Amino acid sequence: MKKKKSKNNPFYAGSGFRILGIGKQEAIKYFFGGNATIAIIVIGLIIGFLIYHSANFFPQYRSSLELYRKSGQEFVDYSAEQLAAQEQLKSLSTHARAYEIQERLGALYNIASVHSDFKAQVLKKISSERKHYKRAKSRYDNLKSEENPNTDDLKSAQKYYEKVREALKAAAQTAVDALDYGDLSNRLWATDEKYLASIRNSIVENLLSGEKTAFLKEIEAEEQRMTEQVDSLEFISNLIKANQGFSEAITPLKGYVTGLREIASQNKAQAVNYVTAKARKDALEDKLAITTNVEDQKRTRLEMKRILDVEPDYAKLNKPLYNSLDKHQEITTAVTEKNKVAFALLPDASEFQSKISRRKIDEIQKIQENIGQLFSAKSKQMESWDHSTSYPLGQAVIGFFFGTKWITNSSWQDIYGIVPLLAGSVACAIIAILIAIPFSVGGAIYVNRLSTSTEQHIIKPFIEFIGAIPSIVLAFFGVVVLGTLIQEYSQSPWLSWIPGFPVEGRLTIMNAGLLLALMSVPTIFTLCEDALNNVPKAYKEASLALGATKLQTVTKVILPSCGSGIIAAILLGFGRIIGETMVVLLVMGGRIAIPQSFTDPAHSMTGILAQEIGEVDEGSLHWGALFMVGLVLFVIALSLNYISQRILKKFT
Repeated sequence: MKKKKSKNNPFYAGSGFRILGIGKQEAIKYFFGGNATIAIIVIGLIIGFLIYHSANFFPQYRSSLELYRKSGQEFVDYSAEQLAAQEQLKSLSTHARAYEIQERLGALYNIASVHSDFKAQVLKKISSERKHYKRAKSRYDNLKSEENPNTDDLKSAQKYYEKVREALKAAAQTAVDALDYGDLSNRLWATDEKYLASIRNSIVENLLSGEKTAFLKEIEAEEQRMTEQVDSLEFISNLIKANQGFSEAITPLKGYVTGLREIASQNKAQAVNYVTAKARKDALEDKLAITTNVEDQKRTRLEMKRILDVEPDYAKLNKPLYNSLDKHQEITTAVTEKNKVAFALLPDASEFQSKISRRKIDEIQKIQENIGQLFSAKSKQMESWDHSTSYPLGQAVIGFFFGTKWITNSSWQDIYGIVPLLAGSVACAIIAILIAIPFSVGGAIYVNRLSTSTEQHIIKPFIEFIGAIPSIVLAFFGVVVLGTLIQEYSQSPWLSWIPGFPVEGRLTIMNAGLLLALMSVPTIFTLCEDALNNVPKAYKEASLALGATKLQTVTKVILPSCGSGIIAAILLGFGRIIGETMVVLLVMGGRIAIPQSFTDPAHSMTGILAQEIGEVDEGSLHWGALFMVGLVLFVIALSLNYISQRILKKFT
């Protein structure tokens, strides 16, 4: 009691002086107890900021889409989707043949690429010697071309030229001998070791002569011969014919769409002029009010008269589109017939040796199942299309949250659909969390309950150190090292059973997922360890006293007691993953499409914000769309955090 009432105690109510009625005790209480209030205020400000900048997005988007409909662009895009499906058939069949040729030619296929890559590297190393060589050669050639050259000068120039040539040859030979397949910019170009010496000699010869070497000519001739052999195979021959059929069907459809695009673009220009007429007039009136120069005033008034504020006759403007339906029907009928013939020629995927080619053929067959329905559905939409139908706000909202296209800075029409971005973020986060859980949770259990003190002092700091690595460093590692390794080793026949292997590019969802898993391990590990530490020691002691082993104690007693904490740690780790920016921006590939495999490139919500927010005008439609994406991302992260806290509260 004496200690509590002592005036030396800072928490003694009567101690010290008071300012505005607040003493030391109250000040400390308010300072440390105000964190929750500050957090609520900050969250409220963030939500308010996001809502403020995205509030006008849907009305703006609806107006943009209504103009898109009135101008006839919507009508054109129905047929453009048919064209896109047809072009995809051509692309897939072309790639299927190319990958099969690559597979069957084997080492021979990459020799030209290796030769070119090595030559580029050698040129960088011998740039000084090449400059001397070019100057010496030029001087020698000029002297030889003279009618009566000085003999001494000519001999001197020739001698110097030969000396420089030998120096260049020696430098080139030294540089090229130091190269092997491990130095290639693309490791997938690595070819048979038996060609390495010939490639090196050919590079030196080519650098000195400047002409294609006999080795390269021989390789090209052999490659051409083997390609012709592959093309002569019955199933490849049928694939080539199918590809020709797909290509022939594209030409009339593409011409039709191009013609409609020109009409719709002109319609859009008139519509935009009308919509912006008032704003332009207001701007010119403001200019006129502050202009004192008579000539400037005349020019401004003339500009104001030229602004047309009469609404265009959309019915008249869109009449050519309505009149084109018969032609469209004729073209699509012909395309369908050509596709039937081409699909009939399409070989079975089992005939291909290349796994990537088989994958391309499978994709063509999937399109074959749906292309008839696609053509029919789009044709019906074109027939029932009416430019005068208003565009409801609800349709704009649904289009944003369930749309599969994100097209920005387009001269045609911006489309905002969040699904491909959300799909990329979720796919990457799921891969990351599935990899991170066993390592982080397992590591926490081992370090906290099963390891020795020496192991704890080694393992724990290393895991926590991962959290100190900047995300941009990990992103560079993913682009330069991890992506290359995944692409290289995915070509191995031993891994061909994995879905999505072999990988076509370095930047994929899988690459980003692995790096995000590494980044999330320290977060989940630390939170799991805290949960394990919160289990009373009496539980462990009682279990061991009853004869249970350490492992039985952990699995039967400790884990059930802190399960809620571990689940909350995983959810918080998931939130950390889905909010990451730099790794997904640099490593995922940046393709805005719904991924079909974990080895596909994709884009994410955080990545699109980082990539585009600095390039848009404040208050524009694009600006509002990005803030709407940010709001969705914030809600997801906040929801995960809230769920984890509720789980902790419920089961603690």
